[in-house]
Amino acid sequence: MEDDDEVAALVSEMLEDLGFQVVRAATAAAALGALANGRRIDLVFSDIMMPGGMNGVELAKEIRSRRMDLPILLTSGYSEAAKQAAESQGIKILRKPYQLAELSEALRGAIARHDLN
Repeated sequence: MEDDDEVAALVSEMLEDLGFQVVRAATAAAALGALANGRRIDLVFSDIMMPGGMNGVELAKEIRSRRMDLPILLTSGYSEAAKQAAESQGIKILRKPYQLAELSEALRGAIARHDLN
């Protein structure tokens, strides 16, 4: 989930290079709608700072209440407050800006952590 079109395009390309199919949502409501419509979603990767009243941490909490089976990774260019809020929910943060290798490692980690639970 990313509201900035340029960032979303770049991240989508990076994710596709890593072998993922991307379903983009620009708001938390759109992300929840994508989850509710029966589409197969294997992982949620979202920015923390989002428009529309629900941030990425709140979205992650809502997703977990609906689908505990989904690994979640959040990203942010902001530091401590966002990081602490996410980590208090057991969600890791990938700090912006990041390179393809860092994204790949963070995604693998999110999937592995989820598989351990």
